Amino acid sequence: MKRDHPSVIILEPNAMQCDLLKLALTRHSINPIICRQPSALKHELVQHAPDVLLVDTNLPGINGLDLIAQLNFDTLLNRTRIFFISSLAFPEVVQKAAKIGASGFFVKPLDPDLLAARILDCCNQPA
Repeated sequence: MKRDHPSVIILEPNAMQCDLLKLALTRHSINPIICRQPSALKHELVQHAPDVLLVDTNLPGINGLDLIAQLNFDTLLNRTRIFFISSLAFPEVVQKAAKIGASGFFVKPLDPDLLAARILDCCNQPA
């Protein structure tokens, strides 16, 4: 069932970055759901079934890429598009993100309008 407004879980440990992303996405009629701890991600995925998951590659205790690679074996991500954000965009990191099914990779500092446009475009395409 298609929602009126896409929902996005933001897995980002930095509170200021979360606030900026939340503000930017809300301005574009995207429903942001903040998740600051990797250990809470499964619960948030079950509770919200988001259209998009936005994940920082540098998370407390785990690499965001490794976390998503582990979750790819779970059905929780079947209909969720994944975007990674990072301040480091080494080619091998971007390639790994693509290999595990990422729909996109954004480098910090983020352009909030570009991020929102990509999310909206992605949500308007068939999965």
